[in-house]
Amino acid sequence: MFYMIMPSGGERDRLIKYLKTKGILAVFHYLPLHLSDMGMQLGGKRFDCKVTENISRRLIRLPFYNKLTITEQQAVIEAIMKFY
Repeated sequence: MFYMIMPSGGERDRLIKYLKTKGILAVFHYLPLHLSDMGMQLGGKRFDCKVTENISRRLIRLPFYNKLTITEQQAVIEAIMKFY
């Protein structure tokens, strides 16, 4: 998997929205394990892992799958470059 760590959660959300307008699916789905249902049942609490929680709010997962072509990879790179 390929991730980017954005400067903020808001910027992450803006990039996801921008990429979607270009037909590129980038997602956010990382939940720190200590904040998952099971993690909370085992005693996990918000702010237990401040760095993990901070990073997880800013992660974006870029498209990655077996049949992703070089041309498609380049389109993702170019779209991200244009975003900035």
